[in-house]
Amino acid sequence: MKRALLALPRRLTSWEEREAYALLETAGYTVVDVVRYRPISRSRLFSKAKLEELAEKAKPLRGDEEARIIVYDELRPREYFRIVREARVDAIDRTLLILEIFALHAGSREAKLQIELARLKHQLPVIKEAIRLAKMRELPGFLGPGGYAVDAYYRYMVSRIARIRRELQELRRRREIERAKRRSAGLPHVAIVGYASAGKTTLFNKISGEKKPVGPEYFTTISPKVKATSFDGLRFAVVDTVGFISRIPPEIIEAFHSTLEEAAYADLILYVLDVSEDEYVMTEKLSEGLDTLRRIGVVDRPMIIAANKVDLVRDRSDLERVLNLIEAMAESVYPGLQGVIPVSAATSEGLGRLLCRVATLLRGTAGSMC
Repeated sequence: MKRALLALPRRLTSWEEREAYALLETAGYTVVDVVRYRPISRSRLFSKAKLEELAEKAKPLRGDEEARIIVYDELRPREYFRIVREARVDAIDRTLLILEIFALHAGSREAKLQIELARLKHQLPVIKEAIRLAKMRELPGFLGPGGYAVDAYYRYMVSRIARIRRELQELRRRREIERAKRRSAGLPHVAIVGYASAGKTTLFNKISGEKKPVGPEYFTTISPKVKATSFDGLRFAVVDTVGFISRIPPEIIEAFHSTLEEAAYADLILYVLDVSEDEYVMTEKLSEGLDTLRRIGVVDRPMIIAANKVDLVRDRSDLERVLNLIEAMAESVYPGLQGVIPVSAATSEGLGRLLCRVATLLRGTAGSMC
């Protein structure tokens, strides 16, 4: 395990803090200490005193090339250099942490290119700031031999970004051709979406008969998985997509647009929601997820919410109230909602009812044929 000093903004809710620790664990970091802070401004996160505290707690990490200060926030270039100057330990922010996790699970050429593009675009402003500091002869020594090398690396990054974009455009064109072929064969598409670790891939496996890897860690799915399947005489394609997280960074949305757009082109959205979590966590995640769908252009697709993990719900007598709450909340912001169905992807409870509803909507019939 790599060692990390975690800097957490005080504004985070308890479940967002748990998410932060889960992301670090998934990325292979062990947290040696924590610094909590209140941002001074959007561009300046740490006061002088808080920066000194950060540097003091980072002393055990000095000399360890794999160790990091992880700032669970958006880290601006000047603030990055303030931290590394004072602490003498490299730092990454929340976006780069997420990209590290994506890189661990990336299998396809497209996924690897998307991750590299997002990382380069995110780091480009840091290199610009490094060039400015080099010209002022203030570039920290650990960043390399000096201004000329940094300037050359900046030009390489710009060239590499352009090359990756061209290759991704070609891969997107191929994906569109594959999607068009499936549609020409009469296959409607059902996109499985939802928060990270909600059980999307488990449900995908149950519906499709596949055995794709699942686990409690975040982002086991990076590239969309597509499989044709049948239910009640209806054949359709089911698509598993990358999971959502709170405050998903714009760089992630842009880089993974070709992956996320599977939901935008689907005939039906199957939104998987973990109803075994605390009520306030569940509703916050639903709100974040629906907002993410809006950001990628999913605004008018029919959607079913699969209220997953009912086998883990302690108080079944309260489940009906929770389902009504979910339905009312989703309907208020998403007019295409077609119902909330309780299921357990792990035990198959409610799966038949869910698939019956999917088949009915894909057929466009008023009554069920199941």
